[in-house]
Amino acid sequence: MNPHGDSKPESSDPEEVLRLLELELAQQRLARQHARSPYRGFRLASFVFLFAVILGAMLALYYVFFSGGLDDLRAHKESKPTATPAAHAP
Repeated sequence: MNPHGDSKPESSDPEEVLRLLELELAQQRLARQHARSPYRGFRLASFVFLFAVILGAMLALYYVFFSGGLDDLRAHKESKPTATPAAHAP
């Protein structure tokens, strides 16, 4: 049961074998958690940025369609009448 041939004596006690196996699995799990931890911050930052973009888009849509922003834009484009009469050529 020792395929690597590192000349470690194998234990015949099943309790000790299970304990060693649990210890090895815990060490491997800890190594995997440390290996992926640098990407955790990048992933969190990307989700925060995505949330900010979606929130900004929702606020812009609210302003344009529900708050009257579209009416303000249309009012700026229309020509407003002036108080001075137009000059006619004689």
